[in-house]
Amino acid sequence: MKITRLLLIGAFALATTTVHAQEFECPKNYTLVAAEDYTKYEKDIIAAANWLKATPLDEQAQKRAEVSKFVMQWINGSPTVNVEITPAIMDFEKKNPGMLTIYMASSARFVLENKYSKDKRAKYKTALIDLMTVYKSGKGIKKDKNMEELIKSIESGKMDEWLKENLATE
Repeated sequence: MKITRLLLIGAFALATTTVHAQEFECPKNYTLVAAEDYTKYEKDIIAAANWLKATPLDEQAQKRAEVSKFVMQWINGSPTVNVEITPAIMDFEKKNPGMLTIYMASSARFVLENKYSKDKRAKYKTALIDLMTVYKSGKGIKKDKNMEELIKSIESGKMDEWLKENLATE
């Protein structure tokens, strides 16, 4: 009975997140110059990351481009959030364009939701699990052996080994 209740609560939370994510509107005429400009848009970055994760890669192309541009500009200039990119992460972009932006947005979301966390391993895991979620949805996704390997490592409890082999983890 408790397990069923927990599953229902989890399903409701996921559905609520998806509904809210679909409603995200990218800020218009945003300015990203001073540190306080970046702080002002932190909640929008979190919402953008959720929207990018919830929206299939092959849907809403114009809005995806707009949201991606906002996220990338914010991350590139942010004085508080760093997102590291490696060749392994870039490989996910080759078969499924848009995965890099999802990775970067998810990394930024993790940092912001965790009080500017400097925990790279936890940030990597969060962003990679988001990529896995998008990939496994199968919506707008092309088969990718590199992603399949990542998923296999996550599902077999060997994600730390994958991180050690593919990312610079301390």
